[in-house]
Amino acid sequence: MPSLAAWLAFESRVHLLSRLVLETFGQPTASHNDLGQIKTNEYCQRQCNGCGEVCDLIRWGEVQRRQDSSFEGCSSPRLLHHSFLDLDYCARVSGCDTCRTFRRAFLLEQITGRDVEALTNPDLQSPVYAVLSIESSGDRLLLTSTPPQKPSFSATVSLNHEPRHLANDPTKRGASLNTNFQGLRRVIQDCHCNHECSSRYRWSRRNPTWLLEIKDSDHVRLVRGPENLVDYVVLSYSWGDPTEMPAAEWARIKGAGTKTKDGVPVPERLNTFPSWHLPETMQDAICITKNLGYSYLWIDNVCIPKGTNWDTEASLMHEVYGNAAFTLVASSSSKATDRMIKDRLAWSHRSKAVKLRGKWLHNTQMPLDKIRLESPVARRSWTLQEERLSPRILYWTEQRWYWSCPESQVAELEELGHVTPINNNMVRRSPQLFLELCRTGDIEKLHEEWLDIVEAYTPRDLVEPRDRFLAIAGLAVRFYSAKAEAGGSFISDEYLAGLWKDNFARHLAWSVTKGANSQQNLQHIAPSWSWASLPLRIETNTKHAFKPSDHFKFISVVEEKIHPANGMPMASPDSLSRGRAMEERGRGVKVVDVKGRFRRFVSANAKQVSWDAIEWRRAKSVGFNFAAFPGQDLFARQDSDGRIVTKDAHSGEIVGQLDYCVPDEVPRSLFAPYVPCGGEKDIMCLELGESAMLLLIKNPACGQQEIYRRVGVAIGYQNRKGFFYGCETRTVRLA
Repeated sequence: MPSLAAWLAFESRVHLLSRLVLETFGQPTASHNDLGQIKTNEYCQRQCNGCGEVCDLIRWGEVQRRQDSSFEGCSSPRLLHHSFLDLDYCARVSGCDTCRTFRRAFLLEQITGRDVEALTNPDLQSPVYAVLSIESSGDRLLLTSTPPQKPSFSATVSLNHEPRHLANDPTKRGASLNTNFQGLRRVIQDCHCNHECSSRYRWSRRNPTWLLEIKDSDHVRLVRGPENLVDYVVLSYSWGDPTEMPAAEWARIKGAGTKTKDGVPVPERLNTFPSWHLPETMQDAICITKNLGYSYLWIDNVCIPKGTNWDTEASLMHEVYGNAAFTLVASSSSKATDRMIKDRLAWSHRSKAVKLRGKWLHNTQMPLDKIRLESPVARRSWTLQEERLSPRILYWTEQRWYWSCPESQVAELEELGHVTPINNNMVRRSPQLFLELCRTGDIEKLHEEWLDIVEAYTPRDLVEPRDRFLAIAGLAVRFYSAKAEAGGSFISDEYLAGLWKDNFARHLAWSVTKGANSQQNLQHIAPSWSWASLPLRIETNTKHAFKPSDHFKFISVVEEKIHPANGMPMASPDSLSRGRAMEERGRGVKVVDVKGRFRRFVSANAKQVSWDAIEWRRAKSVGFNFAAFPGQDLFARQDSDGRIVTKDAHSGEIVGQLDYCVPDEVPRSLFAPYVPCGGEKDIMCLELGESAMLLLIKNPACGQQEIYRRVGVAIGYQNRKGFFYGCETRTVRLA
């Protein structure tokens, strides 16, 4: 089983091969009948002419191995079929055994129902090519289909010398289109009975305030959480993008929320009501929960009635998810009106061991991390903490399910019907790593995990940007509680607008991968020094080598906006209560004082030059060439991505990354978050670490008080290690 990094590298290679195919071959001209003609091969299996091309690829690989036993590389592409629909026809109607394996491989790679619809859409068809990849870990066939103006579809089939045992094959008695609930119940039961997940990770014996009680697969009602903890399931799903659906559909999703009267849910919800009153994803979640033997389900939109104190509920999410029997992640749904339970087309044909030129063909298992990264749920901000706070998770994709807990990962129907654990060598980047670190109390690694949370969080979307802090409030509370339990009843750490005081310099050193659109900034929600002030859907970098500077020090919080919910005493002996109060106060922090070495970023005598005049490129290498400007202080700015470089006459250069690019239409505002053209010499810098600095601009119209706002960072400037040598150390106020 490849690691996630290896899998992503493979995916990148597939996309490159797709482009190579189009550039080299364009659209094929061979007729449908040429590739679809069927014959019986030497193993008494039905085989089309297209699959005969695969035999030629395997023969090519044999030649390479005879010439060099250590050879690794890829063949040139071979046309397999004119489209996926042609391949599908060959598998279904002509009965080509190899095409059935290829068809299944393509379908198993599709995470959502939308993906399957796109793959089978007659208007999105393109030729299917095969490439043989020869690797030391084993040979693989890479299959690609690249529709115009759409992401390419890819699939992988491994080649082995031994057939895979087909006992317990779900297709043995014909087509198997239904979910394997029996196998799933067995996996969940094994976890609850034989693992330590429940005893180690369950937070308390409290139920959520409200739960959906399932009367049968078609009827439910809203009930108060019983006094004693019950086994309940939590649904994690994507509401969908309201800009991509009809207004009536979005109104139906929003309308699933529970209304209240005099602070109590309306009778229509307290009495039994048909589940079809709810959107389709919720309906199917009820059906799945019932099929697995559970009677209670928690769905945010339904179980947090309108008018509830949302701030308080958000800070309790570590309990809601931590106490659940498991979290059901609707990875197959792009929006709440998508079905989760569908016919699984990958298993519509009888499984059969397939052999070509002495090699057995096997469908490969897609890594769980790929599903976590690419499913629609991963684009919603709220679902990050739903996943990271859940000890046990069931991921539901279009063609199969995946189970993940701290002790195992299991996939349904892995390799033609077996339910077996995924290779443990690749699961250390597990969804439960945050909870594991909270339990073990490894504070250094816990801070690194928080940075990983931030990096995973900033590219996600929110319907309401004002929920930027609320959507990770449960994670902040759990983080604080873990430190409190590791260090005793008193800890010095404070939550500061998404950052933590104990590692403040390290947490300040985040950067954007590319300058953002300044007109979409959220600096009305968070201070400029917090990543939460960035626009939604922005990729950031938080993990890099960092060595603290002896000169940097956090001084104090100067200004905070007090939230109405901040009523809990910080002296409470309960770490949970202290954590909730800490999080509520922390999201209101606006201004802080810090101390460190401070100086100009661009010298006053520097000359501005164009980026093209100094950038140096050769093959894949990129750098700078200052030969045209000997003995000069200079700076340059790349407007397209926000990079800025400064160089003193006889010293090395420093490359910074600005948070925002200059907009095409400059608004009339004194507090624009970007550095205006011509304002580069106003940038000051504050040392954070030995090769990390914060780029700052003084806020205008602040009277006698100097207040600075963040505009970017510079990290890893090995050519100027002495940049701050001899500079004054001063207190700087950040807003």
